[in-house]
Amino acid sequence: MHTMTAICYERFGGPEVLELREAAKPSPLPGQVLVAVKAASVIPADWKLRAGHLQHLFVVTFPKIPGRDGAGVVEAVGDGVEGVAVGDEVAFVTQHTEQGSHAQYAVANAASVVAKPAGLSFIEAAALMHAGVCAWIALEETAGLTAGQGTGNRVLIHGGAGAIGGMAVQLAHHRGAFVAATCSARNADFVRALGADEAIAYDEVDFAAALEPVDIVLDLIGGAVHRRSYPVLKRGGTLVYLIAEPIEDRSAEFGVRTVLAPIHDDRAALEAVVRLAGEGAWRPLVSAVMPLAEGAEAQRLLESGANSRGRIVLTVS
Repeated sequence: MHTMTAICYERFGGPEVLELREAAKPSPLPGQVLVAVKAASVIPADWKLRAGHLQHLFVVTFPKIPGRDGAGVVEAVGDGVEGVAVGDEVAFVTQHTEQGSHAQYAVANAASVVAKPAGLSFIEAAALMHAGVCAWIALEETAGLTAGQGTGNRVLIHGGAGAIGGMAVQLAHHRGAFVAATCSARNADFVRALGADEAIAYDEVDFAAALEPVDIVLDLIGGAVHRRSYPVLKRGGTLVYLIAEPIEDRSAEFGVRTVLAPIHDDRAALEAVVRLAGEGAWRPLVSAVMPLAEGAEAQRLLESGANSRGRIVLTVS
């Protein structure tokens, strides 16, 4: 049996359940691609899944390899795969219900594999994929902030210094919107450099008092932040959110549209994310680079709230 090195866990629990160990090297089935992984990002759902918080959403088979996206070189292709060849440099996504990218090799459905933009490193390509898909689906597909329609819109992004928030700031700026973003005071300059017209330090200022009404709110926080976002929306505006802290939908009360961004990995989304990177519309945000062996520490940092300014990326040798 061919083996590989991977981060695995056999049961739900804290970061200590993660181990670097030998695992069976996968083979691509029909319609799949085997990638020799060079880099993989670590996302909040990785630790939430490992901690057992997402059992109601995803069925996990143990031993489980975490990792939602990555970048590397195509090692083999299964029957029926077209447009991807051995030796291609690619970025890819995997599902939480599958074995993930925190390993020397990963299999992905061919529809979930795209060419790595030539101007990006493997580390940057890994940081791009899931964060970019979430930002693109939330703003373009869900809120309708597409080319030509973005201009003149006023957009508020909560959590502008985070991995998804930072991509969203860049995208809204690229589409010609006026962009306000909440962040900590120490991240205000960082968020302005990404394209925010206004950086609102939540540890110093009440965003609801500091802001003129907006057309779109992207809420990556939930809870009290979500509740306090309704008064800053214009009537007929859109509050788009991702699953975070529980929310109370007040759309009827304020005459706005509240909608959960449905995160998917349709090829159109992946190709849009890569195309925007190729055009220089946005750059992937990498907060830290760590070796695969430190996968448990990377999840611990995320779980403790210690990470900002992008994705932690694991490098795989």
